This record gives sequence, C-alpha cells and structure tokens, in this order.
Amino acid sequence: MKTHSYYCIAEDSLAVYLPVRCYELTLKHRLLEQLGSFSHLLLDALTLLPEQGVAWVLEVTGLSPQQLQPILNRMEGLGLIKEGQLTRRGEMLTRWKRLLHGQRRDVWLDGQHNSHDFCGDASLEIAALHEAEEAFVIRRWQRNTGKPRAWSCQDWNEDCERQKTRIMRVPTEYLGAVFDTFYDCFGDSGFNVNEWELSVRYVPQENVEMAALKVPLDVADLQPGGTSEYALVSPVICLDTHYCLPDGAPAELKVHQPENQRHIVSFSSAVVVPQHLLDEPTSTWCWPEVGAVDRQQAAEHLFQNLAVSTPVEGEALFNRQHSLVERWQGFGIDWAVVAERLQDIEGIHPIRGA
Repeated sequence: MKTHSYYCIAEDSLAVYLPVRCYELTLKHRLLEQLGSFSHLLLDALTLLPEQGVAWVLEVTGLSPQQLQPILNRMEGLGLIKEGQLTRRGEMLTRWKRLLHGQRRDVWLDGQHNSHDFCGDASLEIAALHEAEEAFVIRRWQRNTGKPRAWSCQDWNEDCERQKTRIMRVPTEYLGAVFDTFYDCFGDSGFNVNEWELSVRYVPQENVEMAALKVPLDVADLQPGGTSEYALVSPVICLDTHYCLPDGAPAELKVHQPENQRHIVSFSSAVVVPQHLLDEPTSTWCWPEVGAVDRQQAAEHLFQNLAVSTPVEGEALFNRQHSLVERWQGFGIDWAVVAERLQDIEGIHPIRGA
C-alpha cells in the first residue's frame, strides 16, 4: 500500500505525571540534643561574649560558680570549652545549633525508594489528580502490570523509614537541596551522618487524592515503536483506497492495476511510521485526546485532499473502494528523557547519588 500524505490536525500539550509525597524533615545534632539548657546558654554566651560569657551566665542564672562548674567540666570533657573559651569544635557546634539543629523543611519525593533521581523543595508546584483521570501517570515502582498501586508502600510509617534510609544514603545531596543553611555548616568539613538524627514525617495534602509532579515533554521525546520503558499510543485516521478489476474485464489488465493508496491524518506532529500502525491500541495511555469533532474534521480533510490530488495513472480502468479506518501509532518514552526534562522545573533538584 502506498502512503501519500500526513497532516497534523490538532495537538494538545504532552506531559507525564509522577506521583510524589510531601515529607517534613527535622534534623537534630545528637550531642546538642543531649546537652541541657544551661549548656546551650553557655554556648550562646561564649559566642556573643567570648571574654565575659561565663560571668554573664552566672549573673543571669543566679548560679554559683560551684553549681556551674560541673557543667563546665562536662563541656570541657566533650572538647567544647577550654579555659573558659570555646574550642574550634565548640564554635562549630554553636554554628550548627544556630543554623541547622532542630530546623524543619519540606521535601517532595517519589515512591521509588531505591533510586536517587530527584527531590523537590517547598517551592515545587504540584498537580492534584484524581485516580479516575486518564492522565499519563508514571509509577516507576510498577511496570504496567496488574492494577496500578497509588504508592509503593501502603504503610505510612514504613514509607517514612524507607525515605529516611534513601536520604541518608546520599545525605549531602538531599539535605543540601532542601536546607538552605546546610552548606553554610559543611562548606569546609564533611557531613558525619553518625552525629545527626533525621526524622521524616509524611505530610498529607488536604483534599488531594493524588499529588503529582507534572513534567512537560516535547513531541521529539517520543520514540516510534514499543521498545521504550513507557508506552503510549496516538490515534490516526486513514483513508484507504483499494483497486480491483471490474467483473468481466480482460485479465491482462491486472498488470496495470494501481497500487492501493493510503492517506493519513495524524493529530500530533510526532513522526508517524506507516508500517508500524496498529489495528488496536496497545497501551491505556493515549495522546492526544481526540473528540468526535476532531475526527469529523480529519475525515473531511482526507476526502478534500483526495478530491484535489493528482489522478493515479490507469485508475479509470479499475473499480475503487474507499474506506475510513482508525489506526494507532505506538510510541515510547524512556525514563532518561523524563529525568532530563525534570531539570527544567523550578524547585527540582537532581540527585546524582549511586
């Protein structure tokens, strides 16, 4: 069958949606958490008043030197104070106390606990989806088999623990993305995970059935065929013309019978590969959505194009039968393409961890 032409009639925006959840992260330094209020007061006083810090604490608290001495002894034993002054470690701990200890931040994560691709900070714009919507939703924890699961882990507590483990595998990247003071604390020194405690709390979104990250794609991201990780189909309308000899016509005319013709209208600018058109859709994801009006316009366009096209040589000798059929072009998207497009979204931070 000879294919004549392609026409782009209409095109909707192309996007995929990634289910995400919001988590509240709280970061605490283990030693700072263990120190009492007087120790914290000493750290602050010696930072602001290096020479008079101890005397100021005695005056403000009303403690006697004998009562304060055990606290000073403990802090000296911990390497935070020496001869009434903050040590380098004490200064560092005071900076952590001011900038990071006890701080809370929100982070958006997907349900793929064992991978490190991206996270979103509090500025990320989230789409609210309904389960019944036929959106192009990518759940990386499920390879299009069985009934879609809303999330990879049904128990909230277990999910939070998995997310915590995920973050602490590459803490610098995750925490540095959402805590704006993180690199102020660890610009010169590494982050020691053993000194810190991270708590993760799931933050449900009110009146949102499914929170998802919308990732706009380009038509050029679609690969014809079915070898990619995620498949979708695009509808096309075909006007097929079949030729045959009239009854009783000389059989020797068969050699002059024109090749059957196919005119195609696609509804997107994606490249259509005629030999790969499908009789039935092989994916539940269909793009673009085409209504009855669009289909009618496509049919009219096909017949108008046929009416003004150059006549096929010898076709006057043969019977012609026109048929209007709907076909489907299969396309695929790889996760690498989605990950690349993610980087263009404000509030997204790529995670390069292993």
